[in-house]
Amino acid sequence: MVAAALAALAAGIIAARAFLGSPAGASFISDYPGAYDPPPGAPEGFPAWLGWTHWLSAFFLLFIVSSGLHLRAQKRPPAFVTRRTTGLFAARNPTRLGLHAWWHLVVDSLWLATGVVYVALLLANGHWQRLVPTDWAVVPNAVSAGLQYLSLDWPRHDSWAGYNSLQQLFYAATVLVASPLATITGLRLSPVWPQRWMRARGPLSDAAARRTHSLVLWYFIAFTIVHTGLVLLTGARRNLNAMYAGLHDAESWLGVGVFALSTTVMAVAWVLLRPPAQIALARRVADVRIMPAPPAAAKR
Repeated sequence: MVAAALAALAAGIIAARAFLGSPAGASFISDYPGAYDPPPGAPEGFPAWLGWTHWLSAFFLLFIVSSGLHLRAQKRPPAFVTRRTTGLFAARNPTRLGLHAWWHLVVDSLWLATGVVYVALLLANGHWQRLVPTDWAVVPNAVSAGLQYLSLDWPRHDSWAGYNSLQQLFYAATVLVASPLATITGLRLSPVWPQRWMRARGPLSDAAARRTHSLVLWYFIAFTIVHTGLVLLTGARRNLNAMYAGLHDAESWLGVGVFALSTTVMAVAWVLLRPPAQIALARRVADVRIMPAPPAAAKR
């Protein structure tokens, strides 16, 4: 499969370069360079709140994906968590959850809260105009940008002023389609979903929700890999300065330093927030039953 994928990628690169080198390709790129003019008055730059919500979303997504993969593996969790019937986080009819499911819901809630703040600020500051397509020219320009990426001749644009059309479509899809789908299907699979809204078939069925939730999980993984790769390959210092330092500067190393520090924080959190730490956190708000270690034969 890897060999076939690499062969297909090589064929795509050759075909894209051949088309862009032809008169028809040159004419297409001239008409649709990969981006269209933003609406009048659309804001520029990356304010501090955008950088913080971007990083927090990535931080929580790291643990959402890891706990989601643990759940997909369907292995016995190291502990079970049951909310108490008294206290701040009391539940009337508590449901016992495996540690991975409980941790998944915790980081999901924090990720969702970050998303709500992000969308509210996006609307309040007018930055939604950078994210949401406002012209049908986005479609041919996105095709143009995709062909230029595939040909390894990156499309020329200034993300400080606005995203190229392919970026805009994918960023809008991530915020406005994938994230709501992840939230709705996650709620459907969680204990908080009302029993009267359960369905045996259709979009609200357990099978459909699990299938959609799984597809969104893999979308986020693929998006993160491609997004991070292109950020680093298409002018790393300029891109990191913009997002992490709020600077329109391709020479400064400040954004690289902040990015390195934030990545280190994520790595340290990944090491520290293992099941023992998750159990310690769960004990503050719920009753925890630790399961005995499986026999040596079962491990083998």
